[in-house]
Amino acid sequence: MSFKTDRLVALFPDVYAAHEDGSLLYTVLDALGAELMQADAAIKDLLKSHWIDYARGGGLDGLGALLGVARRLLPNGTPEGDDTFRPLVKSTVSSFIGGGTVDAVKGAVRAALGLPYDLALFRQQLESRSGTSSATDALIAGLAQLVQVEEFAPKLEVVLGSSLPTVGGSTATLNLDFSSVEPMPPRIEWTFGPGGGRGLSITLQDTGAGVVADAAFEVPQGQALVITGSTVAEFSASIASTDVSSQFRMLDGVSPPALPAVPSGASKWVFKAARGAVFDASAFDRDETFDSAGFSVRMQWLRLQPLVFDVIVPYFVSAAVQRLLHGTGYEDRFKLFKGLSLDAMQRVVDNSRAAGVRGMVQYAINLPFESSERQPWEDQAAKEQFSALLDQRNTETQDASEALAIGALDSESEHHDASERFVIGGVYNVAVFDGAFGFL
Repeated sequence: MSFKTDRLVALFPDVYAAHEDGSLLYTVLDALGAELMQADAAIKDLLKSHWIDYARGGGLDGLGALLGVARRLLPNGTPEGDDTFRPLVKSTVSSFIGGGTVDAVKGAVRAALGLPYDLALFRQQLESRSGTSSATDALIAGLAQLVQVEEFAPKLEVVLGSSLPTVGGSTATLNLDFSSVEPMPPRIEWTFGPGGGRGLSITLQDTGAGVVADAAFEVPQGQALVITGSTVAEFSASIASTDVSSQFRMLDGVSPPALPAVPSGASKWVFKAARGAVFDASAFDRDETFDSAGFSVRMQWLRLQPLVFDVIVPYFVSAAVQRLLHGTGYEDRFKLFKGLSLDAMQRVVDNSRAAGVRGMVQYAINLPFESSERQPWEDQAAKEQFSALLDQRNTETQDASEALAIGALDSESEHHDASERFVIGGVYNVAVFDGAFGFL
């Protein structure tokens, strides 16, 4: 008996005996009360269907249609259920109200992949069933690492410049104007033409900071000078494999060298090279010119872009999910949806990002071995190894041989002839030094 039946029975006088359970009138009123209870439940469900957390079936489909979201297809071709469609609808709401947090973006991407939207809630569900365990912690940590969000997406900027040889010296000016979250150190590659480079200096004109080379320092023609490091400890200057950092100072000529960092906004960089031939330094047998050498400059640095973030997901998402879930007992619970393309990830990010912020999807490629069921990842780390094979062999010969030598006898003669000479004297202009003459 429901409270609807009690209220209907109370409407009749006692003479009708409506309150007696076995009477026909009570049976009719009880059936009518049950119908009214079902009508009340339907009205309550209708009211709750306006909320994403409570809508089911067609009501959830209607809310998704208002947001332009439809149910995805499972690998077998059937539409997904409410448990996975609901997080997708919730993740789409942020695109209409403007404002998506890092967790919201991660959850939206995971929901699009068919993974849990809220990892904290998923952990509670696992712990309520099997309690806390290392396997649960490993699974949650793996799901959290599967989708990464990198704020202030880095971008490699490259600016090129060149200068023609002149009599008074060569100069190249690079005008930069890039917004960045923080100043970043540059990498400068300075290549010189015929005549080589001497009297070098780099100046950030806005602040007056920069470095200068010693007067005797010279970069040979065709060689490139590479300079890096925005601090004294990090400063490095090299030509090929030769370190020439000790040849540089700050512009004051005394302080240890350090390159200025590339600031956010506009900046002007001036590269100068003095004349090629210098008195008391140039040599006749060198490839030097009276004019300064022409050069080219390549300047690059990593810029942290404001209002831009990267979402990093595995390129082989299915293999990554299978590897993550292997041995956890959830291999059949999470499956990628049918027809999910790489472009779909970008649309999900666009729908979940905050207003005025740009998000870009980056794919991490880890190549699996196709022959393994678990598909372990291949190690792409580069390694160098030097090995030498020493082969030494000693050979000893035990061959025996006999020889008989018969030789001819020869005779030798010895002469004991002796001669004596008596020198009387030498005559000027007649006697010679190697003759039988003497001065006495």
